[in-house]
Amino acid sequence: MNYEHFGEFLRELRLSRNMTREQLAQDICTPKQIYRIEKGVYEPSLYLINQLSIKFNMDLNEYFKMYFTNITILGLEGIKSINAAIEKGNMQLLRTIIDKYEKFEDFKKGENLQHIYYGKALCSALLDSDYKSSLDYCYKGIWIEYSEFNIDNISKNMYSNVGISLLHCMAQNYLAMNQNIKGMIVLTELIGTLETYVINSPYTLFQASQFSQKVYQLLLYNTGVHLFNHGEIEEALNYVEKGIAFSLKVYNLRHLPDLIFMKFKILYCVHKYEEAKEYYNRAFYLYKIANEESILAELEATAKTDYPEIFKEKY
Repeated sequence: MNYEHFGEFLRELRLSRNMTREQLAQDICTPKQIYRIEKGVYEPSLYLINQLSIKFNMDLNEYFKMYFTNITILGLEGIKSINAAIEKGNMQLLRTIIDKYEKFEDFKKGENLQHIYYGKALCSALLDSDYKSSLDYCYKGIWIEYSEFNIDNISKNMYSNVGISLLHCMAQNYLAMNQNIKGMIVLTELIGTLETYVINSPYTLFQASQFSQKVYQLLLYNTGVHLFNHGEIEEALNYVEKGIAFSLKVYNLRHLPDLIFMKFKILYCVHKYEEAKEYYNRAFYLYKIANEESILAELEATAKTDYPEIFKEKY
């Protein structure tokens, strides 16, 4: 690459199409924003990158990522290690990995630094129960890709995979701190953002990845759980049923057992015991084929005590 930053590449691309800054900015942003991007003093949001991609009829995400992410062997190794620890749920290992890689220059900016902040956010919440510090790390990570972010403008932007993860973590922190209104704002706005820009995008370029599908399912599940726990049964059912329908539509079963079991709990709560038993059996079967032995053992140990009505002959 012969360009010092993404703005130089964008300027050359614009000139190759004989476009003025005003023409490029039309219906997307202001000419001043284009000028600042081209000068390298402003990093465009993912939303803006995608709008520019549509205008140029080419995917600029990968070009931008070359500059936004410090792609080195060390950087790739670090991110792979961070993601592997998160996937395993091993927060002690994650903290050790974060301590190792945050010292390197490769992790001082861009998406690499976002991974550091996300790892620190998870460790603060899950190891230390320090939700305030975790929330601070979430904001620092989001501000790297969207400097004007606040919870009132979530839906005005698109987010990278790590940005989506940071927002999900942010919502869980607010809920853990009993700031339920803010937590629900982040959850529902993030669901809306994914639906608008990813899940229901009319552009093939932005079709949902496996990551986006799994996060969308998890967001619907967590929102349903929170609403159920606060007595908003009908709303909870709406989110859970949306999650089930989406999971089946895209054949992504990652969170389907949890969604099915959540629907069972809602049906049981409203005394629809016959239908509830059907969903209990479905959930049990799905957990079994997913080899969720610990969940199955807990269900078998507590089900007859917690949900006695579904084991009766008549309802």
